[in-house]
Amino acid sequence: MKKTLLGMVAAFTFVATSSFADEKTVAPQELVQEFTQMCLEWANDDGVDAQDLKKYVLDCVNEELTSNSYQTVSSVDI
Repeated sequence: MKKTLLGMVAAFTFVATSSFADEKTVAPQELVQEFTQMCLEWANDDGVDAQDLKKYVLDCVNEELTSNSYQTVSSVDI
């Protein structure tokens, strides 16, 4: 009985720890602004049209956030 209880506690601890490890941190606003500026510069270098600029920058910022283990954002201020 003790082994079963110990096994259940160990399994629960593993599951609880795993779910916390999967959660991504919200990026500081300053970092989002830095990525936005960087992506705007890249858009300029790539000759992105004005009508496509917002989507380009949002996609770029979210790629940078994801690669740095942060949560993505739904919009950026350009």
